[in-house]
Amino acid sequence: MENWLLQSSRWINISKMDILKALNEATNSAGGFTVPVELSNRLLALIQRENVFISDLDNQNMNSQTKEIPKVTSGTTARWPGEIGAITGSDSAFGQTTLTAKKLAGLTQVSTEVLEDSIVDLGNQITEQLSTDMSLELENEIVNGTGSIFTGLRNTGSFSNAVSAKGDNTNATGADGTGSTVTGANISLTPIVQAVTEVMTDNHMQPDVSYWNPRTIGSIKLLTDGNARPMLDETTFGSPLVKEGVIGILYGTKAKSTTVLPITLTYGTGTTSATDAIVARAGKYGYLGSRRGMKFASEYDIDNDSWKYQATARFGFAIKYADAYCVIRAILD
Repeated sequence: MENWLLQSSRWINISKMDILKALNEATNSAGGFTVPVELSNRLLALIQRENVFISDLDNQNMNSQTKEIPKVTSGTTARWPGEIGAITGSDSAFGQTTLTAKKLAGLTQVSTEVLEDSIVDLGNQITEQLSTDMSLELENEIVNGTGSIFTGLRNTGSFSNAVSAKGDNTNATGADGTGSTVTGANISLTPIVQAVTEVMTDNHMQPDVSYWNPRTIGSIKLLTDGNARPMLDETTFGSPLVKEGVIGILYGTKAKSTTVLPITLTYGTGTTSATDAIVARAGKYGYLGSRRGMKFASEYDIDNDSWKYQATARFGFAIKYADAYCVIRAILD
């Protein structure tokens, strides 16, 4: 089966006339009108482009509401037996991760006056707005989910590696809030090195991606090594990394920016308005499942003389290996 990430590789321009034509030619189906598949494909492609996490997760196709994925929790042990000596065996241990598909939906309403009088490509405007809203909500659940939809990366029970921005605590896994013992600080190279080391200590390869709130990006750009050389190798215009949302390479990781990392966190009684960052090994820290692709539908509201446009998809997210990423906590800048 073709990976769902590749289903929308074709980019299509959809103008106001395209969408009006679709409405005129649509057929009634389950109380609504199905808009051509091109619109759904474009919306999915936009979400994939705007979401900084999708390409870094282990993407899975789902054939039912839930999918059980086996994973190794402990491996075999290799030994050096003597000549004609017995080889001591060891057994691998396996666990499993459950992906549960949840519906993600967006809905917008447009008056017929806007449809008739707009001089912009209204189809593009609608799909871009819906894709932005849906992408941000998916990112938010991946990062901050508390369990009602998904359990996110920042959930206290999710991660096993966390360091403080101050660099004085490499076991900062407790909950944030006034009861936390973590002390806030501006970002420096020390916690970044510590975060990378924590992941590698747990037998994962060098972390290759990191996520930062835009507020912290300016400070990252100012970080230097002992020879006053910038630590961030900024992405240049035209680089293929730009399409991945990468702002530069930071200590071996593709640094990405996302606004879903909150900037209102409290740590202890002296640290407020703090944020976190995440350093991870791509493909190892989480699964993203797709139960079905994007569906785009429209319906005429006769009472208000307007059109409603709805987009829905079903996604599942779960932590893959909790020690394949590390949270840098209580960043003040």
